[in-house]
Amino acid sequence: MKPKAITFDFWGTLFTEGQAFMERVMPTRYEVLLDALSEAGHPAEEAEVREAYRQATLAFEEAWKAGEQMGVYDRVARIFALLGAPHDPGLIALTARRLEETSLLADLEALPGVEVLKDLAKRYPLALVSDTGMTPGRLLREHLRRHGLDVFQAYSFSDETGFVKPRPEAFHVALEALGVAPEEALHVGDLPQTDIKGAFGAGYPFAVQYVGLREVNGEVRPTAKVKDHRELLSLLE
Repeated sequence: MKPKAITFDFWGTLFTEGQAFMERVMPTRYEVLLDALSEAGHPAEEAEVREAYRQATLAFEEAWKAGEQMGVYDRVARIFALLGAPHDPGLIALTARRLEETSLLADLEALPGVEVLKDLAKRYPLALVSDTGMTPGRLLREHLRRHGLDVFQAYSFSDETGFVKPRPEAFHVALEALGVAPEEALHVGDLPQTDIKGAFGAGYPFAVQYVGLREVNGEVRPTAKVKDHRELLSLLE
């Protein structure tokens, strides 16, 4: 493989939330929602908030599978509606922002070999093509800085572009910023349906599936599979 640029997925490819992250962040998210509902004059029990959060997450996942971007504001609005709280756009927006910020309370867990990005960045223009959930692109950039991996020249985050993988536009936004044509690029991601199928659909000749966290089978076969990002060095030779 001799690409002129490489794009990477974020979640499940470079980083995962990890147990410590979830133990620190999730209770705070519930606290944020409990406080917001009280501020709305509609206090709720934590069990109710947890269930509403779960249902909003399911709605987010359904939208994602349908190729639609569902932002944190919409998730909070759904939680308020499920609990019968009044629709207050200002309070919902503030609550969404507070929920997003909880993502900075703990560090993400880097996946095997991710430090090789520093070496790859010396040889190739790199970009991120990532769907986002509760943590928006602006905070994913901060997590990269924390790990010393702010090595990307372009970013395509679904909350910023409105394009969810496998839509070709999600990839093209990043490639256009790099000034590289799809047929000159390689994509690395963990999900066959969004990363591998999406990259090929966007015109990439190469798509590598990262299986260092989990291996998901799909109908579209990748060019290669790697369990550690350092394996990319030999593939690129």
